[in-house]
Amino acid sequence: MPTQSPVLSPSYTRVLLVRHGQIQANIDKKWHGWTDSGLTPLGKDQAQRAGSRLKHQHPQVSAIYCSPLERTRHTAQAIGDAFTMGIQPIDGLKEYGIGVWEGESFQVLMEQHNFFERLKQDRHFSPKDGESMHQVSQRTVTSITQLAEKHVGETIVVVSHGAAMALILANLLHNDPYQWDRYFFDNTGITELHLGPDVKLFEFNCTSHLEP
Repeated sequence: MPTQSPVLSPSYTRVLLVRHGQIQANIDKKWHGWTDSGLTPLGKDQAQRAGSRLKHQHPQVSAIYCSPLERTRHTAQAIGDAFTMGIQPIDGLKEYGIGVWEGESFQVLMEQHNFFERLKQDRHFSPKDGESMHQVSQRTVTSITQLAEKHVGETIVVVSHGAAMALILANLLHNDPYQWDRYFFDNTGITELHLGPDVKLFEFNCTSHLEP
């Protein structure tokens, strides 16, 4: 069961980070950064369950934001339907795009392209037509910070992606993007952050809504 959400201080914004529902690439263990793809039937069910859980636990949500990609928009819309609320896409919340290596399996990225080792050696490394870890960190943290500043004292939902959200937490909580491997998000896992004078993590990757 989710923990009881703490009282929100007037100087903070409660940000409910939600990873999108399942897509086929998650099953196939392939990297879909900017690659657009829809939710699987299970992913649609996960999104509806997340919406019901959020409506029950946080009926005071004032806005729902998401990455502009299809999987996040559809997840956010399922949540919005639970609140009878529209969604607002934000470009800065997109997933980590890796250019010509999009659609490769994690195994190929690791064994043939040496992708993750190259990231460790240089946060400014980017595949052809892709982004660097540094660039993704900057745009995602800027986006989440601006949204928090816009909604001080309120609760918002932000639907994004696994790598993007891991970099948000790594940078906000540790000031170090390389801490991103500490944070793995299940599909529609819900994470509660309070952003204000400092950053507080109250709940991480809660999936109680997916239990039978």
